[in-house]
Amino acid sequence: MPIFFLLYSYLAFSNVILDEVTTTDKVSFPFKTVCSKMVNHESPLIEVISANELDCMGKKIAVADFCEKELAADPYYLRAYVEKDSKKVICHSGKKVIFKYQCVKLADRRLCEGEAKMSCSELKQKIAKRLDIVHASVTKNDKGIKELNCYFESLP
Repeated sequence: MPIFFLLYSYLAFSNVILDEVTTTDKVSFPFKTVCSKMVNHESPLIEVISANELDCMGKKIAVADFCEKELAADPYYLRAYVEKDSKKVICHSGKKVIFKYQCVKLADRRLCEGEAKMSCSELKQKIAKRLDIVHASVTKNDKGIKELNCYFESLP
């Protein structure tokens, strides 16, 4: 399922072509639970900073750090994001991620100009945390625009 808003916040890429995840689990936690486990004080006022960050009474919390702790035993934990409407943090796990995007912005081009495996490794930390890189390549589409292709999966 494409999660463009999440990736935009994480990576600031505007041309995500594919973000396909073979999901194993999605666990949700209320904002209040996240704040109470991540800070040492009561947090009656919780604000959403971005798709991956909360403000718990003045302390910024990266929701990925929370999910990484909560799902320490899950070998398939991928990423975390904030669902503003439901006021929950989602910890997403999966066995496979296929990610592809076009490098059209200047900021994106550095990922397509370098070694594909290094670029996918950088993305892995944001979209496929505990999976292995199975394939990494840079190709050109029919318009000559470079595209980074990353395939992540759990290897035995």
